[in-house]
Amino acid sequence: MSGEPETITGAAMDDGPVTPAEPAAPAEPGDLVAPPATTGRKPWRARAVQAVRILAAIGIAYFIVATTVQQWSDVSATFRNLSWPSLGASLAAAVACLWATMMAWRAMVGNLDHPLRIRDAAPIQLIGALGKYLPGTVWAYVVQMELGRRVGVSRAKVFIGSAVVTGLGVTVGLVLTSPGFGVAFDGADATKHQTFAAIAVWCAVILLPFGLVCCYPPLLTWLVGRAMRMLRRPALDRPITWRPILVSSAWCAVGYLAAGVHIWLLVRSHLPGVHGLIGSVFAMALAMSISTFVIVAPSGLGAREFLMGIALAGLGVPWPTAWALTLVSRLLFTIADVAAAGVSAAVGLRRIRHSAPPPAAR
Repeated sequence: MSGEPETITGAAMDDGPVTPAEPAAPAEPGDLVAPPATTGRKPWRARAVQAVRILAAIGIAYFIVATTVQQWSDVSATFRNLSWPSLGASLAAAVACLWATMMAWRAMVGNLDHPLRIRDAAPIQLIGALGKYLPGTVWAYVVQMELGRRVGVSRAKVFIGSAVVTGLGVTVGLVLTSPGFGVAFDGADATKHQTFAAIAVWCAVILLPFGLVCCYPPLLTWLVGRAMRMLRRPALDRPITWRPILVSSAWCAVGYLAAGVHIWLLVRSHLPGVHGLIGSVFAMALAMSISTFVIVAPSGLGAREFLMGIALAGLGVPWPTAWALTLVSRLLFTIADVAAAGVSAAVGLRRIRHSAPPPAAR
């Protein structure tokens, strides 16, 4: 196996000689570093991908603006009817969702490498998660890998752990969505984009069995092992067992419950009681799990709102009202992301920045 550090694409990079006395550990064979800024290979392909991303972003922005303008009278009325206590409680629920997601990530990465304290895991996951607001999926991983290396976790295992937790989160979301697939199809019929809505719901139906199968520990261990070999990294020290899978999945479920409470606090005048709360959890699970695959949109922007609107419309919320509430939900989650990252940075990032990784990570 090569002794050079490599990029996320598997291309070798030479970081040059380093000395152990430096406070920041040099890259080692167990680490993964960000890709170089430029490459000389296939420039037309990079330009084509960039063009597709730009066009997709323009299309998503147009959809959001056009839908909001078309329904503006109802949307503005919905905004005016929201109370500040409901908005504050909904924001707190969004923060709880992010915390649960961090705990799911901590459980899986701790199994792949070594257990992490919460004060170490929070800055890595919550600050790194801000990268999801950039188009593409790699930026959150790049930040998490660099912060993880500073507490002794190899970049490769941070990357793999984040990818596995993303897959578990999608699977848990689809499981929570499955009892309401029929409601989702009803919601698709209530929109002006029936074809796209139906395709999105069918994607959830099709992906569910694949996600469940991949949660089987021997198969998941094999998939992770293949990924490590593709990245030219050492094999896992031990197989992935049921315990980290179940713990991470349980935290993902807690996160979806908190997200459901978040949207229910906004929509409870239309969906009161326990039935409304259960429906809200279903709506958020559908939206957050399927929008994960819309990688050209920052944090699934547009896709998540569309899917959440479908689910809420299927539960009986008028489409204009449902759309307005999805926009409010997006705003609150963005505030929660920034606030959670800021607090975790204030608490733990300074210590991480000035601490050298333990010998095992060097």
